[in-house]
Amino acid sequence: MTDVDRVTGTVTARPTRTGMVRVLAGSLAAAVMRRPKVAGVRHSAGLRQLVLALAGTEIVTGFLLSSMLPPAVRPVHLALEVLLVLTGLALAAALLRHPHEVDAERLVLRTALLGDVTLPRSAVRSVAPVVRSVPGKGPRPVPGEPGAVACSVEESLNVAVRLDPPVRLDLGAAGVVDAGVVYASADSLPDFRAALRAA
Repeated sequence: MTDVDRVTGTVTARPTRTGMVRVLAGSLAAAVMRRPKVAGVRHSAGLRQLVLALAGTEIVTGFLLSSMLPPAVRPVHLALEVLLVLTGLALAAALLRHPHEVDAERLVLRTALLGDVTLPRSAVRSVAPVVRSVPGKGPRPVPGEPGAVACSVEESLNVAVRLDPPVRLDLGAAGVVDAGVVYASADSLPDFRAALRAA
C-alpha cells in the first residue's frame, strides 16, 4: 500500500484547560436540564462510578470537617467543597454525554476530555473483548506493540477494535502509528457490536 492510498484516521487533540472547563460545564448543565441522552456506546462505567462514590463521600466528610473548622473559615471551605463536588459530577456527566459514535462512515472513540480517535468504518473488521492496562490517558501509542493505539480516559481497557487495512493515526508528539488495533473501553461489548452491525 502506497502513501497515496493509505487509509487515515483522525486524532482530536486534548483540549486546553478552558476547553475542558467548557466541556465539563456544558455536560453538567445538560444533565441538570435533563436534555435527551446522546445516542452512542457508553464507556468508562468504572470511572463514572468511582467519581460518583467519591463525590458522595466528599459531601459527607465536608459537613463533618466544616463542623470542626472556625466559623470564619467555613465559607471558604464550603466554596471549595462545592467546587470539588460539582467537578466530580461534571466529569461523570461528561463521560455519559460523550459516548462512542458509530455510523456508516466512521467510528469515533471518545474520551470526553482527553481527545478522540476517528476511524473509517470500512476499516473496522471486528471488535473483541480484552483485558489490558495501557499507561497514560487519551489517544496514545501502546508500549511494546508498534501497530496499536489506546484511546481511553483511564488505563484499563476492555475492547480491541481490529482494523484492516491498518489506519494511519497522527498522535502528535507521540508520532504516527499505522494502527492494526485500537484499544478502548465500552460499558457493553454486545451494545458496541450491535451498533457496528447496525451501521
